[in-house]
Amino acid sequence: MRRSAPGFLVASLIATISTPLLAQGFGGTVTDILVRGDSLLAQDRANEAIVQFQEARTLCATPAEVVASLQGEGRAHLAMKEYLPAAGLFEEAAQKYPDDPRVADMLYLAGMARREGGDMTAAVPLLQKALQSSPTGDLQPTLKFQLAQMLRMSGKPADAIPLVRDFETEFERNPIIPNAIYTLAISQHDAGDLEGAEKSYRHLIDAYPHSQAAAESFYDLGEVLSARGNRKESAEFFRRYANGNPSSPLSARAMERAADMTLFTYPKEAAIMYGVAQVKAQQNLVPPLPEMQISRWIKPKRFVAGLLGRPIVIAAAAGGALLLIGAIVWTVRRRRPAMAV
Repeated sequence: MRRSAPGFLVASLIATISTPLLAQGFGGTVTDILVRGDSLLAQDRANEAIVQFQEARTLCATPAEVVASLQGEGRAHLAMKEYLPAAGLFEEAAQKYPDDPRVADMLYLAGMARREGGDMTAAVPLLQKALQSSPTGDLQPTLKFQLAQMLRMSGKPADAIPLVRDFETEFERNPIIPNAIYTLAISQHDAGDLEGAEKSYRHLIDAYPHSQAAAESFYDLGEVLSARGNRKESAEFFRRYANGNPSSPLSARAMERAADMTLFTYPKEAAIMYGVAQVKAQQNLVPPLPEMQISRWIKPKRFVAGLLGRPIVIAAAAGGALLLIGAIVWTVRRRRPAMAV
């Protein structure tokens, strides 16, 4: 009986161990392991952090701790730019523990990871679901803004507009307000609401003149004004963009567009701007899209502008206009008696 007593005591001890004590491995409790994983991640040791987060799930972790371990492992994959594995972990956390208060965060992180991984189709519904999952006040503005951007880039600008239309009043003093207004304006522009886009661009420039979003909007407002037939003011905003962003890849195209708007009204100025556009195109980085680059017709346009700017050409054009008007008047007078009969 004495020899069997130690075994009996051990069995009794195991039977009385509480759940928190069972949630402990060689590395300590689940909490200890999660803290260690976070520390390793902060030290840019993502691979080692992943091992810790995975080990935490092998113990008797609570649902909240499992979510924390999945979130930590997902963040580690993000640090290594492994976006799709990260998205899978965040989605797993949201699906398995739908009542966890961090579900909106998990879905948001999953959507952003999908976008970075090039899967925009899957990213949009994840962010939409995150918005429906009672996101916290600090997440909601960023979530709405990112979703609006994704919808616009997915070819659905009309769906993006409601998300950012009242952003300025809904999230007062939020630092991303200028970017949200720019997203609203460009979505309206893409959706064909030129009047609304012009209003939004102008408000952005007036209310947040020192923001990068306002600087970018000069070019877009120039395009809107051109489409609405306001060539003079369109040229002004194209010039303002080029002067305010001299090293931008789009600067050369902006100067060419300004010249296009003034070719027949101020040909001398247009010729100068075409020349500046050519110089900028040689000095600045090449824009990624063909429509952002200077056109292949810029040399002929510069030649025509220079020709139209010469005094003799201006006089000849004026004389030709007078002759044309005289011919029209003479023709009308000759036909008037016949029309009376």
